Amino acid sequence: MKYTIDVSGKGGESFIFKLNKEQYEFLQDSGVEDDLMEHDDIYKTLEIEDYMDTNDIVSGLYNGSEYIMITVTDESGEVVWQSDDDFEFEEIEDYYQYNDDNYLLVEDYQKGNFFIYTLETDEDFNPDLLSAKVVELLDGRSELITDLKYNGEEMSKDYGDTGSKGFTYMLS
Repeated sequence: MKYTIDVSGKGGESFIFKLNKEQYEFLQDSGVEDDLMEHDDIYKTLEIEDYMDTNDIVSGLYNGSEYIMITVTDESGEVVWQSDDDFEFEEIEDYYQYNDDNYLLVEDYQKGNFFIYTLETDEDFNPDLLSAKVVELLDGRSELITDLKYNGEEMSKDYGDTGSKGFTYMLS
């Protein structure tokens, strides 16, 4: 049987920048975490032209059942399972990143469809076999579900379509 697993909700795309001491102090003193700086001033401080000018990008859904909706359909398009407000993953793999130095995390808050998975299995779909990869950034200031597995196995994944709802800035 072939299933489509549609994962939507609220999350973010996090752009991470390693800071030297002067950059960190300037951003902190200028109130970047309180949204007191213009984008151009942040770009100038980081010596970039855009937040996309980093190789350190982590995107996914916020960790918690109130942020995520999973809909599973079969080959005929019938919904065979949909998560509810009480859904919790049986297994979570935690990864910790960007905890060892000074960083600015620019998180673009987003809503929409984050991932679309294709699952092929001989058995009926069982939501208890879904597990999540959670990346904790800046000592847990942001936690994003970046991937799902089924029965411990990776699935074919496409990215959906999300819309930006604004930026949050975090220093560590």
